[in-house]
Amino acid sequence: MRKIAVAFSLFILLALSAIAQGQSAPTLRIVTDDPTLPSDLFYGDIKVKPLRLRPGTNTRITIDDSDFFVQQHYIDFLSRFPEAGGFANWMTFLNSCSAGDAECLHQNRLTTSASFFGSQEFQLKGFYAFRFYRASLARLPTYNEMVADMRSVTGATAADVNQKRAAFATNWVLRGDFIAAFPRSLSPTAFVDNIAQTAGVTLANRTQIISDLTAAGNSDAGRAVALRAIVESNEEYQKEYNPAFVFMQYVGYLRRDPEPAGYNAWLTYLNAHPTDFREMVRGFVDSTEYRNRF
Repeated sequence: MRKIAVAFSLFILLALSAIAQGQSAPTLRIVTDDPTLPSDLFYGDIKVKPLRLRPGTNTRITIDDSDFFVQQHYIDFLSRFPEAGGFANWMTFLNSCSAGDAECLHQNRLTTSASFFGSQEFQLKGFYAFRFYRASLARLPTYNEMVADMRSVTGATAADVNQKRAAFATNWVLRGDFIAAFPRSLSPTAFVDNIAQTAGVTLANRTQIISDLTAAGNSDAGRAVALRAIVESNEEYQKEYNPAFVFMQYVGYLRRDPEPAGYNAWLTYLNAHPTDFREMVRGFVDSTEYRNRF
């Protein structure tokens, strides 16, 4: 209660300071981007870190607590709260270290964290959306785009997710920037080849994709299927795996767009040391910026 009182007093002091300077006092705002996920609290334009306490106690919940660490990964990387079984499995893994073995726990946390990017669910959601930007627009998505797109393909069941993934592709080919880059006047061959060139890949199934698009009358629906075939090709998957891995460290852990220098440095490192993803994950999980979120 004392901590809450201190935080509340700080709000009062800030408000009085603003009034003394002839300014309107900022207001507290609750921002809810997704009703199924936690809301954010803002004082004016300043995001306020909530004080989290264990129910019925004055014990503070921090990112060092395994249960909160796991829950936050579900929210940040899968855009949902954990299911009971998965949560229990991760808790068992994190609690498998001997009491007081801080290094074991730290290593297990790195394994846990990296596993969310490598999970099938993330591949179906975040990595799927990421490749549309790279393959057809030749750019990284922004943080806001990525978060919105991940939520758009999140569903309660596998069938729901697959339906939303199909809708995502259908809507993508109707985007103004996509049509400007790949106008409807393009022939099926030109459409497929231009996207492959933009993506920087040589498609093993190029002939089949062109044939299917031709059979679909070069329609928007057919173009969506063709684009999705390119995005989901093994060539595009392999090419964009490391860029997506680095990008999602910024989106998931830091909740912001990557700065070019940092992004390129981590991508260069991961390309040079493809099996040492743990060093990159460590850099983000242990960063002051990440820990200061909580």
